[in-house]
Amino acid sequence: MEITSELSVTSEQIASLEMHSVINILSVISGQLRLIQMETENQDLIEPVIDMSNTLADSCSSKDKRGLTLESLREFRKAVFSALDELESRNYPHNSRPSFSEHKENLTNIFNVFDVRMMELLHRWESPGTWDSFNSKSFVGDFKKFFYAMEKNSKGRYKITYNIAEQKETDYLVHFAVNSDAKDNRIYLPLILKDVIRDLIANARKYTPPGGEINIGISQKNQAFKFVVEDNGYGIPEDEISNVVEFGVRGSNVKDNVRTMGGGFGLTKAYFFVKELDGKMWIDSKLNEGTKIIIKIPIPDRVNKKFG
Repeated sequence: MEITSELSVTSEQIASLEMHSVINILSVISGQLRLIQMETENQDLIEPVIDMSNTLADSCSSKDKRGLTLESLREFRKAVFSALDELESRNYPHNSRPSFSEHKENLTNIFNVFDVRMMELLHRWESPGTWDSFNSKSFVGDFKKFFYAMEKNSKGRYKITYNIAEQKETDYLVHFAVNSDAKDNRIYLPLILKDVIRDLIANARKYTPPGGEINIGISQKNQAFKFVVEDNGYGIPEDEISNVVEFGVRGSNVKDNVRTMGGGFGLTKAYFFVKELDGKMWIDSKLNEGTKIIIKIPIPDRVNKKFG
């Protein structure tokens, strides 16, 4: 079904769409810190960095560029790991589960993703509307790092594999292919579209039970960019498909029984920015069988001349 809805979003909601993936990561960091705080008597060490996380999230929500600088982000990361080092020196309860080292590793992986998101965000702010060029293999590699961080944050609930011969009962099987007719098989897209792709892939994982399959494809041919993600998850009720792109709307079959830190903005964000890029979006879904999302965006002549 091609989505043709006329979105009615406020400027504040548009800001939320642009920032929501970064805010989600800050929520994950804050949640991880609160888990550590609950396991120690030295809660005073963790509270300040939780406050820093919340302050950064507020800056994201209000798009306060003064509060989101490379310096402030570096100070935040430094403060978090300094607090963890101090906590470890005060005999953090190592017999707890998960162990302190696991908490620290999880935060390291989350911060690695967070750093990439923030660098992309700052680049978008400095050069709005810019299309960037990516090596196809590196592009897939970036997403595999994203999957790895996602897997580590699951704390053992699932793993992600790329080989069906290695898939176990609770593993997600992921196929990811990228093809381009541009020079050196490169692809080019605005960074906001890369952010959208991440969100849609994360949604496919979120709304597919462990053991499921996720197929991802990107094709850049004939001056057009095409992205497809398909899963065999919960699906969307047929009469709700055209409405799930509305701000804050989630399918009635998942909104109460799938744990999520998001606000139901992923599809809204995708549809909003796809329209901003003069593209089209399709959603095909069957209840309890899965969902397929297709995005097609024309590549501007100026971009073809620069990279083609």
